[in-house]
Amino acid sequence: MVTENPFSLMYGKIPTSFIERSEEFIKITNTFSSKAPSTLAYMITGVRGAGKTVLMREVAKTLREKQGFITVDLNPQGKLIESFAQKLFYEGRAHKLFQNFELTIDFKFAQLSIGGEEKINDPEVVAERLIKDAKRKILVTIDETNNTQEMKKFANFYQSMIGEGYEVYLLMTGLKNNIDALIQSKAASFLSRTPKIVLGPLDLVAIVNEYARVFGIDSALASQLARLTKGYAFAYQVLGYFFYESKFRQIEDGLLRKYDEYLRKNGYEVIWNGLTAREQEFCIALHKSIGKEAKEILRLVNIKESNYQNYRGSLIEKGIIEAKGYGKLEFALPRFDEFIETMMVYFD
Repeated sequence: MVTENPFSLMYGKIPTSFIERSEEFIKITNTFSSKAPSTLAYMITGVRGAGKTVLMREVAKTLREKQGFITVDLNPQGKLIESFAQKLFYEGRAHKLFQNFELTIDFKFAQLSIGGEEKINDPEVVAERLIKDAKRKILVTIDETNNTQEMKKFANFYQSMIGEGYEVYLLMTGLKNNIDALIQSKAASFLSRTPKIVLGPLDLVAIVNEYARVFGIDSALASQLARLTKGYAFAYQVLGYFFYESKFRQIEDGLLRKYDEYLRKNGYEVIWNGLTAREQEFCIALHKSIGKEAKEILRLVNIKESNYQNYRGSLIEKGIIEAKGYGKLEFALPRFDEFIETMMVYFD
């Protein structure tokens, strides 16, 4: 058993103990490291807490340390082009680049002075000049991408940069509905052709092995813990954290109460509020149904079969439910039935 709690309760933080997504990691890093990459951009999507940010940061760290990429992380709520120019400038300086440049930039103004003589005032021109002179592969990361005017503007700028043949790579994370909204924008039309990596559950065998190693427990107990996570990355961290802190080192009611409460307050309530009213009704019907069968859910939610298929498909794409045999459904998120039970107080 390890001597310090290796699990993290924070979203996005790379914890000491985490299950690597080897297939997705290798796919992105190999593509971006290739001499003739098939794509310069990837979108990572999945339900909140699926591990999108952790994967993105692991990729960025590896490409920076092992492949010599300049990495630029952008805040999706900021002035993206101006921020990109500023961060690229200072990252380049750290790599002994741009020694003859001086940059002055704020939210309304950007000026690049070259050799004390030539001056460039347009942020996009400044950014392009820095890209050109860097002569390095550049990786831009954007976490929790949203359909904003700044994002559309940056997407249009980025598209022009790859059109010019610059080696600027883009790795973004985002929820499905936010990415879909952005893709529908004409300014970001190229994103419709950008490959998407949808993160599903973690490998349960890997979770069993890691729990057994960290806690020094047998595989039977580690398997019980793993099944309680259903492979949901955030749940793996939360359950691991509270189990490590538990005095009893067994699955008891106090542990499950802490687990359920943390998932509810720090994950499931946000996920729930992001669903439409009809999607929420569908989930309540699934919770109430005994056999978890389509005909029973149809009766409880009182919708047409065509609409049933639409809501079913939407909730599967969002990572909330999963198909379990012909005509049957199940929640993909661990103990989501228990969460909905606590939410029933708000419904008639």
